[in-house]
Amino acid sequence: MNELWINFDEYIKKVLDKHPEFTEQDISEICENYIASFPKKTKIESIKRSLDKYLIKEFELETETTWQKTDNYKEYSLNNLPKYMLKSSKAWNNICILNIIWLYKSLGKSVLFENANLKINSNDKISLIWRNGSGKSTLLKMIIWMETIDEWKIEFAKWIKIWYLSQDLFWENRENTLKKEILSVFSEITEKFEILQKINKDIQNNVWDVEKLFEKKLFLEKFLKENDGFAKYSFQTEILKYFWFDENQLDLKISQLSGGEQTKVQIAKFFLQDVDLLIMDEPTNHLDIEGIMFLEKFCKLWQKWLICISHDKRFIDNVFDKIVEISGKKLNTYNWNYEYFLEQKQKNYDLQFKNYNDQQKYLEKQQEFINKFRAQSSKATQVQSRIKMLDKIEKIEIPEDELTLKKIKLNIDIRLPNMIFTLSDLNVWYRESLVKLPKIIEITKDKKIGVIWKNWVWKTTLLKTILGEIDSLWWEVKINEKIIIGSYSQVFETLNMDNSIIEELVCGWRSQTEVRNILGWLLIIWDKVNQKISTLSGGEKAKVALTKMLLQKPHLLIMDEPTNHLDLFSKETIKNMLIDFKGVTLIVSHDRDLLSAISNELWVIKDNRLKVYDNMNKWFDEIFE
Repeated sequence: MNELWINFDEYIKKVLDKHPEFTEQDISEICENYIASFPKKTKIESIKRSLDKYLIKEFELETETTWQKTDNYKEYSLNNLPKYMLKSSKAWNNICILNIIWLYKSLGKSVLFENANLKINSNDKISLIWRNGSGKSTLLKMIIWMETIDEWKIEFAKWIKIWYLSQDLFWENRENTLKKEILSVFSEITEKFEILQKINKDIQNNVWDVEKLFEKKLFLEKFLKENDGFAKYSFQTEILKYFWFDENQLDLKISQLSGGEQTKVQIAKFFLQDVDLLIMDEPTNHLDIEGIMFLEKFCKLWQKWLICISHDKRFIDNVFDKIVEISGKKLNTYNWNYEYFLEQKQKNYDLQFKNYNDQQKYLEKQQEFINKFRAQSSKATQVQSRIKMLDKIEKIEIPEDELTLKKIKLNIDIRLPNMIFTLSDLNVWYRESLVKLPKIIEITKDKKIGVIWKNWVWKTTLLKTILGEIDSLWWEVKINEKIIIGSYSQVFETLNMDNSIIEELVCGWRSQTEVRNILGWLLIIWDKVNQKISTLSGGEKAKVALTKMLLQKPHLLIMDEPTNHLDLFSKETIKNMLIDFKGVTLIVSHDRDLLSAISNELWVIKDNRLKVYDNMNKWFDEIFE
C-alpha cells in the first residue's frame, strides 16, 4: 500500500494546521507506516476511516463537526472563553492577596493618605471612587510600584501576578500591527516558533546544511514542547476572535484602532498571561457604549481579583461588590453597590455629626465648670482633674458634608417657541463615508435628545455639522433666531490654555461673583481660580469649559461627552442640572446613567444611518443586541 492510491494531502493539512513543527514529509511517512500494517484485501474506505481516527487521536485534532463549528465566527464570544483562564489556579479560599498597612503619602504640601488601611480578600471586585484629586490613581501606582510610598508598606501574596490597565492605554509602539502586538505576549515562544517555521521550509528546499538544520529543529521543538509553546503561539492570535476581531484586522496598526478596540487588545494580552489581579484606571473613559457593555460583561465573567477606578455609576453597580472610598485621607470600605454606599455614608455622617455635637456639649459643660471654679481653692483638685481629662480626650472632628450636591440653576429668560430647529436632508460626511439622517427631523421645545454612536469621531462630526462648523454634502438647518446655543466640546477647543481660570471666564464684563458661584458648584474654589488652565487636570478643564458654556445662559445645549473626565460627585451635579433645565438638550454621551436620566429621545447611528428611538423602555441592551 502506498500514497498512490490514498491521497494524504487532506490529512497532512489538518495535522500541519495544528502542529506546524512537523513537515509534510514527516506526516506522509507516519501515514504510510500506519496503512502498511493493514492486510492487502482491506477496503480503502475502511483504511481511510481508521487513519482519520488514528490521526485525530494521535495529534489531538478536532473532528470535522468541531472544525466547522470553530470556523464559525459567531461561536467566538466572551461566553465561550476558556473557563479555566477566568478562574484563579491558586488555592484562594480565605486568603488575603493584598494588605495596605498604615499608609502615609504626600504630594508636595498635600497629604493624600494618613494611616490608611485596606485588605483585599478572596474574590473581591473593588471599585475605587471619590472626587478628582483624592489620590485614586496615586494609590494604584503605589500598588504596582510606579509611585513611592512615604511610610509603612503594602504586602502582597508571594505568587500574585498583576496587570495594570492605565487611562492612556500605553503602547511601546503604536505603529505595530495588531498581529505583531499580540504575538509579543509570549515573545520568546514567538521568536523560536518563527525560526522553526523557517527551518522547516529550508529543509524542504534542501537549503544550507540539512544535518545542522535538523539539530536546530530538534532543539526548538524540544523547547516549544516543554514550554507548551505550540499551543501558546496559536492561542495568541486565536484569543482575538473572542474579542470580536477578525483576520482582516491583524495587519491594522494599533494607531488605526479605536479606543474601544485598543482596550480590547490590552485585555486580550493580560488574559493570555494568567493574571491574578487586574487593576484598571478609568477603563470606560475611551469606550463607546458597546465597548463599555463588552468590558462590563468581561468583568462579570472574570472570577479573579479586580480593582478599578471608575466614575461610571452603572458600570460600578453592575460589576463590583465592594466600594473603597478615599475620604479624610483614609480608605473606607463598603460592601455592595454604589447606592448602598451612599446610604451607609450618609448614616456614618449622621452618626459622626451626632457624636461631634454630643462631645461639644460635654466639652462645653466641663469648660464651664473649669472657668467657674478655677479661682476656688476648695475646687482646685476637681478643676485640675478635669483640665487633664480634657487634654487627654480624643476630639471628634466635625464631618465634612460630602454628599450634599450643589444645585446649578439654569434659568430660561424667554418663553421658548415650540419649534427650536429643524434638520432637512442632512447628511454627514467623514473620511469617505456618508451617514444618512431621516429626511426631516424636527426638534421641539420639549426634546431631551441623547446621541450614541459606535465611533466617537462621527458623533462629534454630527454635532459640528449641526452647529455649522463642518459642511455637509447637502442640508438645511433652521434654528430659531431667538435661541441662544451653548456648546461644549470634550477637547476644550474654546479654552485659552495660557489664561488663568478667572481670566478666561470673567472676560472683562462678567462679575467675579457670578463666575465663582458656578465654579463653586463644581468644587473649584478659593485660590484655585487663579491657576493657569494649562496646569489643570482633565476633570478640572472640563469644569471650566462647562462653566464658560453656562455663563452664556443658553436655551439650547449641544454637548459632546459632558461628563467625561468628571468624578461621580460632579457627574451627579451636571445630571441634576440637565434634569432641571427647561430648555432643549442634544447630548452625545456614553454615560448610560446620564442618558437614561435626562433623555426622552435617543438617536442611534448604526450602519451609516441615524435611527430615532422615542420609546425609552427599549434601552441599551435591546438596541445593541
